[in-house]
Amino acid sequence: MNEVEKLKKATYHLWTFTASKMIAMLGANVMAFGFSLYILAMTGSAMSFATNMICSVLPRALVAPLAGYVADNFSKKRTILLAQAGTILTVGGLLLYTETVGMSVYAIYIATVFNTICSAFSGVTFSSAIATLVNPERLQRAMSFNQMSMSVAAIGGPVIGGMMYGFFNMDVFLMVNMVAYAIAFCLEATMDFNLYSTRGEDTKKRKDVGRAEKWFSLYQAT
Repeated sequence: MNEVEKLKKATYHLWTFTASKMIAMLGANVMAFGFSLYILAMTGSAMSFATNMICSVLPRALVAPLAGYVADNFSKKRTILLAQAGTILTVGGLLLYTETVGMSVYAIYIATVFNTICSAFSGVTFSSAIATLVNPERLQRAMSFNQMSMSVAAIGGPVIGGMMYGFFNMDVFLMVNMVAYAIAFCLEATMDFNLYSTRGEDTKKRKDVGRAEKWFSLYQAT
């Protein structure tokens, strides 16, 4: 791929990254707040409401170091796609459970925990992949878009979640979120997370240096 094609791909990444990150972060915040409102309406218990909010925050803090390790040592694209697929399966599983058994507070708790864990892996890995998605000249712009996505999601998530709670039942709420996550999954599947990666070059340099040191040691021995 020549430099012109890489720049075109980087431009595509910039906007695709922003859109998919916005969808994923908004979805996580919308679901967390929306689930809590549904629980409050079902039980009338402020404790249950607060418990679900804890389920949407605590797992993220606990798995963040593991997510960082996975992002550093495994394929970023595979990690992000698996995390998004996990979110889709979690929402789909809750929707199926609701249709067959009925809504349960504990089912919402479990779905919130799994959704938060998947969101943590996706968010951490996506943020760490910015430098490989765009050229260095656009890195600062991409970081700004990343921060903007998180800020908009933090503010807009509860607003949208409250509106959806007011206008839709749980089934529609879950289906809308599934469609949103599916769109994010499709966008991320088209991205090249090694476009500006230097890991291969660094590995080659280390091998060349190691080979040179080995021959120099043999030369000194003779």
